[in-house]
Amino acid sequence: MLVVSCCALSACGSFRAYPGAKLPDSEVATVECYFRYYFVYLTQCSFTAVDGLRTSISQLETKTTKIPPGSHWIELELEYNLGGASGSDICSFDLDLQSGYVYQIKAGTLHTNIKWYEKRHGLFGGSIEVRAIPPSGTPEDRHIEVTCGGGSMCRKDEDCVHHPDIRCIPQEGFPFGECRFKD
Repeated sequence: MLVVSCCALSACGSFRAYPGAKLPDSEVATVECYFRYYFVYLTQCSFTAVDGLRTSISQLETKTTKIPPGSHWIELELEYNLGGASGSDICSFDLDLQSGYVYQIKAGTLHTNIKWYEKRHGLFGGSIEVRAIPPSGTPEDRHIEVTCGGGSMCRKDEDCVHHPDIRCIPQEGFPFGECRFKD
């Protein structure tokens, strides 16, 4: 309930994933996460990074991000709580964005061959559903491949938290690596 209260008080924040002045919504894409509470089951997602630009500590429950059009990689945290048993995944994916569109991450669509309550080691693949809503016209549901794991994802060292001992460690067969302490 603390998460629900904090979310309600903070309006769950927005993350602008580009430098400079704020652009009108018609010139950027809006990507939205979800929050769902079903009696004893809670599920939500929050943005943690776009193209390696990480949200600040004050933006931990970010549910909306504004991104310029083009191809971008997005990292989010998917959280689950079922009657006190909880878990989370960090997942990253590539998405081509168009100006003026709203992209909604659809709740409950993460599919993997690993259940959220099982122990995990390393990266694993999966998929999610994203609804692309144009400024006018018919919404389209997209099936998006994701790379998931227990921590921050990256493509280069600069995508990780700046620390002399943390590096981006690639893993064969995945488009993203993990930010980890170097051996």
